[in-house]
Amino acid sequence: MTTQEQYIERLKELVIAELGRPILTTEDCIALSNAVLESVGISIEPESLEQLFIAEGYAAPRPLMLSSLARFVGYTGWSDFCTAGDVTPSEDKDALPIVRHWGVIGLTAVAVIIIIISIIALVNSGNGGDESGQSVDSRFRNVEQLWLSRTSERCNTLRTYYNERDAHRYNQRVDKFIDRYEILLEKRVKNDIKDYAIQNKITVDNDTIDKTAEIIIENCLEMCENIKID
Repeated sequence: MTTQEQYIERLKELVIAELGRPILTTEDCIALSNAVLESVGISIEPESLEQLFIAEGYAAPRPLMLSSLARFVGYTGWSDFCTAGDVTPSEDKDALPIVRHWGVIGLTAVAVIIIIISIIALVNSGNGGDESGQSVDSRFRNVEQLWLSRTSERCNTLRTYYNERDAHRYNQRVDKFIDRYEILLEKRVKNDIKDYAIQNKITVDNDTIDKTAEIIIENCLEMCENIKID
């Protein structure tokens, strides 16, 4: 299986989870088509979804459909999904759309710097004694750093849309992404904390889980807000 196929299979899993039902029949594809239209404002023919989810064999889906489904599950598009780190890529040069490939590579250093600065800022805020600067429970630093890294990658992708002649439209795109990303964070961060606690045999109460998730979500959203142009 090529990397492209791996990404598509992972995307299908997330779409099924987001829809909340298996996609096995024409009726399921119609339901997904309606859900995507309502969520992202793009119409996908149920027949095309049948080819992706039900038909046997592999046929490369149209980029617009992949991008729409990626947005449906909380990403800014197909290239954002491919660079999010949810699938470990193999050596496949077609894994990323060529238009974004070099842009992502060129901005990798920026993403790393953002992560480092964010982590340092969070540590400092936790040690400064300021009530407004809340720090994550030290037992869940790894979960926090994982989500900061994912958020930085998404911000990195959003920056490629910036056009100095139309900063207002860029900011609108960021705002729209933040609205959808907040929903994704609320769905996944708390579960990641619970899973991490189970895997590492950490005894923790629900209030601590809720508070930790709240702080991580706030920090991720703040990182997104900071890429907007004044």
